Amino acid sequence: MIDAVDPQSTQRERILRKHALRRPLLYAALTATAAAIAAVPAGPAAAATGGTITGHLTDAAGNPAANAFVTARAADWSTSSSAMSDASGAYTIAGLPANDYTVSFQPQGEIFTQYLHQKFVPADATHFAVAEGATVVADDQVVRTGTIAGTLLGRDGAPVPARLGVYTAEGYNWVGGKDVAADGSFSVALPPAAYKLEFTIRGTRHQWNGGATNFYNAAPITVAADATVPLQETLLPVGSIAGRLTNADGSPAANVTVLAEAPDWSVSTRSATTDGDGRYRIDDLTAGEYLVGFVGPHGVAQYAHGKLARGSADRFTVSGDQVTTVDEQFLPRATVRVHAHDAQTGAPLSGFCVEDVGSYTVTGCTDGTEVELTELFAGPHVFNVRIDDRFHFAAEVRATVVAGEQTIDAALVRGAMIHVPMVKRADGGPAEGCINVARIGQPFAYGRGGLCSEGGTTPGTATVGPLEPGTYQVLADPSDDALGLQWVGASGGTGDRDAAMQVTVAAGDEITLGTVRFDAAGSIRGKVTDVADGAPLQYTCVWIAAQPPWSTDYGCPAVTGADGTYSLAGLGPYAWPVQFVQRNYQWRWSGNAVNRHEATAVTVRPGRSVAANIKLRSTAGGTLTGAVRDAAGNPVDAGVYAFDAVSGEAVQFGSGTPDGTPYTIALIAPQPVKLWYVLADGRGGWAGGADFASATTYQVRNNKTLMVDITVA
Repeated sequence: MIDAVDPQSTQRERILRKHALRRPLLYAALTATAAAIAAVPAGPAAAATGGTITGHLTDAAGNPAANAFVTARAADWSTSSSAMSDASGAYTIAGLPANDYTVSFQPQGEIFTQYLHQKFVPADATHFAVAEGATVVADDQVVRTGTIAGTLLGRDGAPVPARLGVYTAEGYNWVGGKDVAADGSFSVALPPAAYKLEFTIRGTRHQWNGGATNFYNAAPITVAADATVPLQETLLPVGSIAGRLTNADGSPAANVTVLAEAPDWSVSTRSATTDGDGRYRIDDLTAGEYLVGFVGPHGVAQYAHGKLARGSADRFTVSGDQVTTVDEQFLPRATVRVHAHDAQTGAPLSGFCVEDVGSYTVTGCTDGTEVELTELFAGPHVFNVRIDDRFHFAAEVRATVVAGEQTIDAALVRGAMIHVPMVKRADGGPAEGCINVARIGQPFAYGRGGLCSEGGTTPGTATVGPLEPGTYQVLADPSDDALGLQWVGASGGTGDRDAAMQVTVAAGDEITLGTVRFDAAGSIRGKVTDVADGAPLQYTCVWIAAQPPWSTDYGCPAVTGADGTYSLAGLGPYAWPVQFVQRNYQWRWSGNAVNRHEATAVTVRPGRSVAANIKLRSTAGGTLTGAVRDAAGNPVDAGVYAFDAVSGEAVQFGSGTPDGTPYTIALIAPQPVKLWYVLADGRGGWAGGADFASATTYQVRNNKTLMVDITVA
C-alpha cells in the first residue's frame, strides 16, 4: 500500500499500482461549525427515524423564496434527498441517516445552484452534522445577481436555435443551461463572478462566447450584482468534408465510421458513416484545420492519408460554405504472432499478454507461448509484451507490420524478486498484508497500491517484483487493523524509514526476507488549523509517509473533517513522523518541520491513541518558476515537480506549463530542492543532471522567488 515513486522506472510503478489498497480508508468525522446552525434534539418519546434538516429561504430582497428545489446530500454521497420550499420559503427534508450533509437549492426560474451559506462550489459549502432523531435548522438567502443578455444570430442575421450552457471561468464548473429563444435572444441571471458561455447548435456543433472554439480560448465575462452584460454572438463560418473510402482491394468500404477531428481538439469531433458505395459527408464543421480518421477493425482509426499515428496525419483545411474532398483507401491487413523469451537465457516464456500500444484495443493473452493478433493494419506498430510473474519486466517491440502473416519475438529482461513472509508477533500465526518498497537514492512518495499476500501461492507471504537492480527498504502493511504498519527493520518493526533494513538486489535475484512480525497497533489523532486565524482545515491529507506531488484527492489514507480533526489507525507501536498536506498551504511534518528528517516523531502505543496537532501556513514560503524549453529554445508542455534534495520526497504540488507558459510552484517550505520534469509524451528528466544524485540543488527561501529555466535534453 505504499508505492515507490521512481520517475525513471515507470514500468515498476505500473505493476505496483495495479494492486488495490487493502486497508479501509480512514475518514475523520465531519462536524458543522456555522453559527447559523442550531441542533434541536428530538423529544424523549419520539421514535428515532433519522434526522431532519429544515429552514427558510429568502430572495435577495428578503422575500420568501418559494418553489426553490432544495437538496441535502451526504458528504460521502451515500444519501441524497430533496424537497421544494413552500410559499413562505420554508422547506423540510426528513428521514436522513446520521451523517454530514451539504444543502443546496435552485431558486425558481434560475439556472444556478446555491450552496448554504451563499456558496457556489461544493467544496466551499457549509457542512451540517445531522444526528439520529435530531433536527438541524439551515436558513439562507439568495445572493444578489447580475445578468448576461444578448442574441445569437446566423451569418445572415437570422436567429439560430441553440442551447446555452454556462460555466465558471475559474475551474470550468458547470452552472446550468437553457434554450436560446426562437428570436435568438437569451438572458441568464447569475451570482457575481466570471463566466464563459457555450452555444450548442443543432445538438452537434459548439462555439463559445466571442466566437471562440473552446472553453480555454473564450474570454471571461464578469458579472456584477444588479448589472447587465450585453452580448452579440454570431455563428462562425462552417464548411464540409466529403469523400469516398475503399478497401485495400479497391472495393467500397461500407458502414465505416469517419471522424473529423481538430488537431488540437479545440473543436468538437464530428462523425459520419460511409454508405454502400463507401461515400460519406460531414457537415457543420467550423472553418479551420482537421484530421480525417476512418475507424477500422478493433476500433483502430487509419488517418488520411495512410497514417496509423494521429500525430503524423495529414491536415485538411475547411473553409466557410465549401466542401473539402478527402478520399482514402484502407491499408492492407495483417496477422501477427508474438513469442516471448528470457533475455538472459533465451528460454521461451509462457503465460504472457500483448497490447498494441497505438490502439489499446488490440490485445491478447495466452497460457501458452504464442499470442495471435489478427486484422491489424499494415504499417509501423509498437507492441507491449508483459508477463505477470513478478520477475520479468515488460518489453516494447517496434515493428513494421506487412500484409499477410509474420512472427515477432520479444526479449523480456529479468528483474529481482523479494518474498516477504508475515506473521503475528503475538502467536506466530500467518498474517496477510501488502508490501511496498522504497528505493534508496530515488524520490519516494506514498501511493495507492501494493503487492499483497491475499491470492498468492503462499498464505502470509507477499511477493514484490520485478525490481530494478538497487537497494530497497520495505514497508509492510497488515490487512488487519489490529496489527500495526511498519518499516521492516533488521530486528523488528520501526516507524523511522532511516532505521529500516536495506536490501540490495541484482537482476535475476530471488530473495526471501526474514519473517516480518506484526506488533499490536495503536493510532495517532489530532487537529489541523490555520496558523493565522485558528480556523480548522478540512481535507488535509495526513499520513506517516510522504505524499506524491501530483494529487492526494483519491490517494490519501486519512483526511481531516470539517472540524480539522483526523485519525490514523493501524500503526505499529513505534515513533512515526507525520506529514500534513493541504492545498494552498505549505506542506509540513510533525513538529512543524519542513522535511521528514527534521520531524518530531510521534510515539504510538499499542491499543492507545496519541495526539499530534499542527498549524499550517498559507503565506510565506518560497516560489520556483521558469520556462521549460527544448534544445532549440521552443517552449514545451511539461509537468514540473520539486523534491527535497536530502530526503527525495515531494515538497509541494507540482505545476504544469500548458501552451508553453511558465511553471510556478509556490508555498514551498524553505529547504534545498531538486526539480523533475515530465513531458506530454512521457519522457522525463532531472534539471541539471542525469539522475537525482547529480541534479542541481536549488535553495528555496521564505518570501523569495527563484527563476529556474529547464532545458529538455
